Amino acid sequence: MKKKWNWIDTTITIIILLAVIVFLNRGKIIKKSKDVVTAGGKNIVITVEASELTEEMVTDLKIGDQLFSQNNLQKGFVEEINIDPKVKSIVGEDGKMATYEDAEEVTVTVKIKAEVASSGPYMDLGGQEIKVGLPMIMKTTTVEFPGTIKHIEVK
Repeated sequence: MKKKWNWIDTTITIIILLAVIVFLNRGKIIKKSKDVVTAGGKNIVITVEASELTEEMVTDLKIGDQLFSQNNLQKGFVEEINIDPKVKSIVGEDGKMATYEDAEEVTVTVKIKAEVASSGPYMDLGGQEIKVGLPMIMKTTTVEFPGTIKHIEVK
């Protein structure tokens, strides 16, 4: 016995076709934004200090550089850069300590103005937790070096 094509078969076919079309065009239907989302954002100024660097490692760092992390530019900008010679100390044969400036190594202090994601006591910038004393990778499109967060000022 041969079954006839009826309105129920047509409705099921249309629903399946619509589901396939929606699935194939889901990127256009759900418009994904490439902007960095900062839920519960706070404006802060972070002071990052890095030592045991050579001056050549930070020559490309400029005021106004934007932080780069997770394959995106983050909402953080370099405001101030201080490059000082690293001060080391040695103990002489007479038992007295003497300090001197190392000719090769420098200490870099960078102030960053940023908008961070905040949730309760936690702050996050580009996947890095922001707390005083924690390590932070200072990365722009031209420079990358490890440092330590020394000061945070919430605006």
